[in-house]
Amino acid sequence: MTFDFDDFHAGNHLLNKFQQLKELNPLFRCTVFAVPGLCTDIFLESVPRWIELAVHGWQHPDPFECAGWDRARMEALLDEEIVRKHFVNGFKAPGWQISDDCYQVLLERGWWVADQHLEDARRPAGLRTYFYEDGGHHGHIQDVCGNGIVETWPRLCERVKDEREFRFASESAR
Repeated sequence: MTFDFDDFHAGNHLLNKFQQLKELNPLFRCTVFAVPGLCTDIFLESVPRWIELAVHGWQHPDPFECAGWDRARMEALLDEEIVRKHFVNGFKAPGWQISDDCYQVLLERGWWVADQHLEDARRPAGLRTYFYEDGGHHGHIQDVCGNGIVETWPRLCERVKDEREFRFASESAR
C-alpha cells in the first residue's frame, strides 16, 4: 500500500508521528508531498530515507498556486537547486489544481504526477501518474480536509500496523 501526505515542510512535518508509525511497523515507508520553498537543506537532509520527498508547489500560499503556471514557471521550479538535490522526480499541485503547461513540462522531463482520475481526459498520454484513489492512503500533515495525521491517528495506526507491503508513490506511479 502507498501512504502519502501533503503539505510537508520545515514548519509542518510531524516527524515524531512518522517515527511512531515506523516503530509500529518497521516496514513502514511513505511519500510526502513537500513544499520546497518552505524547506532548508538542513531540514531536508534530516528527513529519514524511508520518507520519499516529492514536490508540492513552491510555497503553497493557497490551493491554486500552480493552476495558472506557464512552461517557464514550471521549468524554473524543477530547476531549483533544492528540488534537484533532495526530491524525487514527482510532483503534486496544491489543491490538485494544475495547468496544462505543468503537465507538458512533467511529461517532457520524465517526471510523474500525483493526480485524480477526474483529469484523465486532460492529462497528456504517457505521463506517469500516481493515483491514491486506486487503493492508497492520502492525507495531510496538519488537520485539514478531515484527513490530517492527528485527526485520523487511530485509523492510520490500524492501517499501518498490519500492512506487509509499503510502496513509495514513485513506485506506484504508472
